[in-house]
Amino acid sequence: MKKLFLLAMMWAVVHLLHGQSVIEFEKESHDFGTIQEGQIATYDFIFKNKGKSPLILQSVEPSCGCTTPNYTREPIPPGGKGKITVSYNSQGRPNAFTKTITVRTNSTEPVKMLYIKGFVNPKAPTPASQAELAIEKTEFNLGNLQPGQTAIQKVTLKSIGKEELRISAIRSDCNCVTYNIINALQPGESAVLELKYTPRQKGNVTESVMIYSNDGKTPMHLIKLKAFVSEGSPLKENAQKNPFGF
Repeated sequence: MKKLFLLAMMWAVVHLLHGQSVIEFEKESHDFGTIQEGQIATYDFIFKNKGKSPLILQSVEPSCGCTTPNYTREPIPPGGKGKITVSYNSQGRPNAFTKTITVRTNSTEPVKMLYIKGFVNPKAPTPASQAELAIEKTEFNLGNLQPGQTAIQKVTLKSIGKEELRISAIRSDCNCVTYNIINALQPGESAVLELKYTPRQKGNVTESVMIYSNDGKTPMHLIKLKAFVSEGSPLKENAQKNPFGF
């Protein structure tokens, strides 16, 4: 009786397996060889359903976020073919790599592993900018100011590099400094940056003005404006001559 039961179970398993889908890949690994950094390398893993029922890809999971799979999502009939397209993003990932893709299906072998590998040739370093900014003086004492009074400080900027100097931004932490726009200076060219400072607090103050440019050595230059803001009555701007002669 036990033998008959075992034979029946074996026959059922064989019959079940015979009726299942069976996934078979043309290749389960691919070598991209040498690629350039920044290139997105792509390969199609082709597979066939060699079983007797529709094949369904339940999930395709790469081992890292640098690998993106795209695959056939509709059921593959017996004898039909499908593909898994794998893309590897090499940006910022120089040197050798090996990645895996885990494929889960309703096949007789429910989990399959695919492999990609290659070597990413690093990018050549970007040449440093040959632009250079020189500032005649970077620290200024504006003396005594009263609330509401505006002091003007002129700063000489000069391009001393071998290529065009481009000023991308001028900023102050306090947003209490305004300025004239200077976009670019050719090698050897100078310009006057006019800073208008209106204090917003009293006592001894030091305000920072940042100049951002394509200077290959110092992308950010710092200018400091110092003053003593008295407790006197607020003055309207331009109500009296600026004490610094501007």
